[in-house]
Amino acid sequence: MKRIIALFSVLIVSIFVGLGLGTALNINPLIPGAASFIASFIPLPAGSLYALLFTAPGGIATPFAQPLKGLPQFLTFNNVVPLTSLRIEEQKGGVLHDYLALSIAAINGYMILGAQAANVVTLRLANGFLANENITISGVTSAAGAIGFYGCSDCLGNAAFKTQNANILAGEPTTFTDFQAVFVPAMAAVTDTCFIVYRNGHTQLFNINDLAAVSSIFQEVPAIMVNNINANIISATFTCVAAHPAYVIKIAV
Repeated sequence: MKRIIALFSVLIVSIFVGLGLGTALNINPLIPGAASFIASFIPLPAGSLYALLFTAPGGIATPFAQPLKGLPQFLTFNNVVPLTSLRIEEQKGGVLHDYLALSIAAINGYMILGAQAANVVTLRLANGFLANENITISGVTSAAGAIGFYGCSDCLGNAAFKTQNANILAGEPTTFTDFQAVFVPAMAAVTDTCFIVYRNGHTQLFNINDLAAVSSIFQEVPAIMVNNINANIISATFTCVAAHPAYVIKIAV
């Protein structure tokens, strides 16, 4: 009986979502309604309340854009239909995040405790919910299938994060400073290193295995990254045999 009531509740909510988004976006209400119904059965990380922000209709090379009032701390979506790109822009501050498929894969799960369900992507956008911000989330989908985007925050925030794309040159030490996190997913296991200088005067040389192990202090899924969320790192210098892309998270100013 409980399952029947739950299913009926999901159906009612999906109808209202379909009518509301259909009218707002001037599209057939069956599209957002069906997407909302399907998204209700997609497993999301346990222990958090995720609110549906909007649904991208999906399609081959199909762009979407959605204005929002406020920036959530975490943005979550199901990546069964992969995104070609994802951009998050603030009216005053400009582009905060300009993700491509590779950077989405690298940054997914940053500072997330607990295992994520298969194909679920969670991106950390701020240190808490930022109210009264004029935000636009846009991107391009790669295939047919609606994608529900969910927002979640566990506190009020005062700073947005900003993602920057960078490059590590082959054979040339590349130094990063004033960062929250640096991701280098293509580092080699033996030949590439990262030299970290801490504010207390300590220094440490890491390889790919070290970086992955240390990252698990802050998040469930290990990543090839340097996490400076505690602001105790002055610099991180990567020396790699081959050139690699790097993705840097900073505090937006």
